[in-house]
Amino acid sequence: MFKCLYVFMFKYLNKKGFIQHHFFWEKNGAGFSLIEILLVVATIMILATAGLISYRSFQKRLELSTSVSDVIATLQLAAEKTVSSEDNEQYGVHFETGFYALFKGFDWNPLDPENEITYFPTSVEYTDIWEGTSDTIAFDRLTGTTGHTEDVILRLADDHSESRTIKILPSGRVGLEGTIELEDTREVDSRHTHFDLSWSLQGSSDLELHFDGTVDVDEIITMADYFDAGETVFDWSGTVVVDGVSQVLRVHTHSLDEFDTVLCVHRDGRYNTEALDVSIDGKDIVSFTADGVATVAVFGGDMTVQ
Repeated sequence: MFKCLYVFMFKYLNKKGFIQHHFFWEKNGAGFSLIEILLVVATIMILATAGLISYRSFQKRLELSTSVSDVIATLQLAAEKTVSSEDNEQYGVHFETGFYALFKGFDWNPLDPENEITYFPTSVEYTDIWEGTSDTIAFDRLTGTTGHTEDVILRLADDHSESRTIKILPSGRVGLEGTIELEDTREVDSRHTHFDLSWSLQGSSDLELHFDGTVDVDEIITMADYFDAGETVFDWSGTVVVDGVSQVLRVHTHSLDEFDTVLCVHRDGRYNTEALDVSIDGKDIVSFTADGVATVAVFGGDMTVQ
């Protein structure tokens, strides 16, 4: 472009002092030459282009970080759904280059209409280049574990040096590499506790959860909302926020009739950090320490820890 302007100015306009007369002011005059103006415009364009490139690079890195956070949240959600036996199913997350999907069941089925698919931004892609990395992360229904360490690697599609590795530990814990302990230290033995109550829950009104946090939290669950029609099954699961941290629980029956109840409390040590007392209509069932040690209470009957 500048070459064409140069040829035009000096080959066709430099006649009889035309350029000097029309495009240059006198030595003592005020103003700028056309060439000076063009140089300023060119400089502005170069700076603007450099700024745009820098902004786009920043935007891509931001999209990568956001995608990593979203994937971690989805993996944690799959683990929580599995541990709480939501819909009596287990859950997992499947990865492809351009998307990932939260799915229900033991195996990934691309035709399942209940798959919750999330597409990566065009700047981000999933890669399984590392040995041992799987396209599907599944959590065990009974334990919420994976049994072995898995890596999920996300990177920029046009700059493979910009990558992030998400670690899924054998215990089922999920976190960004470098921010998650590689060895599990939390107590998990008491997360699946059975109680043969020797009395019936039928006709009971309130499930009462008391959390000992910095500020104590009491959660009252209306049991009628979680019984089946004949009050032969009770099944509640939910999340209670204590000191800003979500406590994930499930309380349900394995058997229930007019004479007896086998009650189960799922308190996964990975997702619960506060001491907890469980009672029904004022009848104390069990107390958990913050570390997950369970102590059966007066009305808890025979306790079995699994």
